[in-house]
Amino acid sequence: MHKSKQYSFINNTHGFSISFIEGHAAMGQISKIHNIGPYAYDFYHKTLLSSLQMINFIKPNERLGFYIDSEEPYYRYKVEISPDGHYRTLLLPEDFDDFPTTLTGKCRISKMTPRQAPYLTVLEFKEHKLEDIVNEVIEKSYQNNALIKISEDKSNSLMIVKLPPANVNSKIEDFEDLSLKQITTQYKDLFEQLLQLKHTDVEEAEQILKDADFHYIGSKEISFHCPCSKKKMVENLFSLPKADREHIFAEKPAVEIRCDYCNSIYDVHKDDLDEYTVQ
Repeated sequence: MHKSKQYSFINNTHGFSISFIEGHAAMGQISKIHNIGPYAYDFYHKTLLSSLQMINFIKPNERLGFYIDSEEPYYRYKVEISPDGHYRTLLLPEDFDDFPTTLTGKCRISKMTPRQAPYLTVLEFKEHKLEDIVNEVIEKSYQNNALIKISEDKSNSLMIVKLPPANVNSKIEDFEDLSLKQITTQYKDLFEQLLQLKHTDVEEAEQILKDADFHYIGSKEISFHCPCSKKKMVENLFSLPKADREHIFAEKPAVEIRCDYCNSIYDVHKDDLDEYTVQ
């Protein structure tokens, strides 16, 4: 079975790195998990493949959450990413009547590390173009000189990162310190060639880049994974006031709880809450 992958390369000659995500399989997973219409599917195409590039900034044992809280038009987009390439995402509502091209609201980045309080960054936007959001979040939150490009069919993404001098091999005799704009201009055809690759020939990427004096760093699979469980659903109920929990089970001894991320359904009984309290 084909799986999406993220590939990393570095170019010492001009001091930059690239991260290429081949996302055909990832988008296929989304269409199977979420009951989305054509407009929401287009939205996922544009936002998911760009926001997944933030996997490059996640440290080991860290998880990252990227959230868009748009008020005009109203929608909520969430993607949570782990350093091993697992992610889960959702979009509410899923039944857009039209494709949102701008947003007025907030973007939140939450970095979560075990046994530590989450680190949260909040950025506000007004009538901002959707395709520019992730680029600005990376610039303002991570202070990285980077640019993300999306393929025309929105199934692949490419992030170009200008490296600081300390990260470049100073022994390269013909090193030429190009700006990010100069890099995107000089390598425009190469980047377009990468973005047009299909999953059937994506293995060509390494050879294409090797021929252009890029060095392969590594790759990882990108796949949807939701760590939800019945236990976590019961734990979530305890975030509600006791009166609300009692109201939920007032007329029937069990309820169905659906995970918004993966649509898994769990049967939770009132006795499950009692067992959790005992524990």
